[in-house]
Amino acid sequence: MVLDRGFFSDEIMTFLETIQMSYVLPVRRNSKYYENRIHCNNHLIYHKRLIRSGKRKLDKSVAYVFEDMDLKLEEQKTLYMKLEDGKITKKQIDEKMKRTGIILILSNLDIEPKEIFYLFKKRENIEKMFDTYKTVLNADKLYLQDDESVFGHIFIAFLSLYIHCAIEKMLKTAKLNHKITPIDLLQKFGKVYNLKIEDKNIITEVPKKVKELDELLGLNIFPKVQS
Repeated sequence: MVLDRGFFSDEIMTFLETIQMSYVLPVRRNSKYYENRIHCNNHLIYHKRLIRSGKRKLDKSVAYVFEDMDLKLEEQKTLYMKLEDGKITKKQIDEKMKRTGIILILSNLDIEPKEIFYLFKKRENIEKMFDTYKTVLNADKLYLQDDESVFGHIFIAFLSLYIHCAIEKMLKTAKLNHKITPIDLLQKFGKVYNLKIEDKNIITEVPKKVKELDELLGLNIFPKVQS
């Protein structure tokens, strides 16, 4: 179970241990656990960001520390801007500087730090899917009055999200995800129609850009016209 920082507490960890549940739980910035000295002897590269890492066994869990060097710089700049604006004092900035760029995670799993980091980052993908579910598909807007209609709505929304994710994965494999979204792709392909006239199927003209996308994605949806 990978939880959000808002769920952090000793009681939650004790409960998860009681039900024999493995957990990955980020620690709040004001927690006493940050006082544990952990050396960052390892590193990993995540989305071209340098992350220094280390771990230390505690009484009932294992503490994993990750120092994101890019995040550290951004947080330090933010703190100094607040100091310039008079929003924090010099004493406060000295205290907060000690934890800039630091992500502390507790877990009852004793594994490599990078494995814990990747587990933690997978949570972001889930949150992204919830955001897509709400903002792109507008599936959280219900105007239904009976259980059957609600269940049907959720099921169709789930299928839509599944298709959306499948298309997104396809675009990522083709390295097109930074240029086009799944919705854009569907709209472009939606310009082509398959007309059935009596016993014949006729496909309307396929735009050049749609043909190029079809080839890049390896879909081969449109039949090749023999010259």
